[in-house]
Amino acid sequence: MKEFDYRFDAGPLGSADELAGEWDEGNCRRAVQLYLFSMRGEFLEPDRVLCPEIYNKTGIFVIDVDQKFDFERLRNGDVIFAERLKGGRNFGINCGQATFSSSDDYVISLHTALYTGRKSQEIWHATAIEGSSCYWNTQRFLEFYRPVAAKRLLSALS
Repeated sequence: MKEFDYRFDAGPLGSADELAGEWDEGNCRRAVQLYLFSMRGEFLEPDRVLCPEIYNKTGIFVIDVDQKFDFERLRNGDVIFAERLKGGRNFGINCGQATFSSSDDYVISLHTALYTGRKSQEIWHATAIEGSSCYWNTQRFLEFYRPVAAKRLLSALS
């Protein structure tokens, strides 16, 4: 998977040509767009990848907020929505729903990551914690994020 530097405001790109082209910065939403494009060749328009649209309308929930989160229920390419628990210097932060004035504001704050199912590299995402796109195992992911839901945006990936 393409490696790139993390930049908060470098979100999804407007076309498949741009996504397949030369660029070296992105955020967690662009990572979702890139992963699904690379794995399936299907381009998702920016409005389908940005929150709250991706959370409210795109795809189907595999795990919703009312269910216990279980990585065993996920398939390659499922998108994980997670609250950030702490920053890169291990300081705690509160990104729980109660800290936001609306449910849309909360959803917009959620981090997105992709489940790969690959041993020791189960999560692929772009995060300010690393400063880049990266693979993490689930243990490392759970150290910094609390998964709250997961969606399957496209049919099952092989």
